[in-house]
Amino acid sequence: MLPILAVAAVLALWWLTRTGELFCVSIRNGRALLVRGRVPAGMLHEIKESMRRPPVRRGTIRALKTETGGRLVFSGDIDEGRRQRMRNVFALHPASQLRQAPAIQKPTVGQLAGIAWLAWLFDRR
Repeated sequence: MLPILAVAAVLALWWLTRTGELFCVSIRNGRALLVRGRVPAGMLHEIKESMRRPPVRRGTIRALKTETGGRLVFSGDIDEGRRQRMRNVFALHPASQLRQAPAIQKPTVGQLAGIAWLAWLFDRR
């Protein structure tokens, strides 16, 4: 019984840490994949273009809710120039526009679960 409660507690904590997230985009070898959330098409296109040449090997872009709208959090091999470009693009899209963006069309199992490595494993491109 105790192992089940421990797993449930870990899963609940993991889920709660993502409630303040607007979206998560994973970058691998210059390709971008929306893992969780909603992103306007124009913004996703800018992310894809920015990460393509020279290709970013691996990284993650997450948008988090804040009192004033949102902020971007980066991890991985995304250099400062690209980070600033993404902040500029993000500033052009208010949070209301992010919430109204279309959902992921035909999401994979990884996107439904919100797990990047699983989303890449089942990516159809």
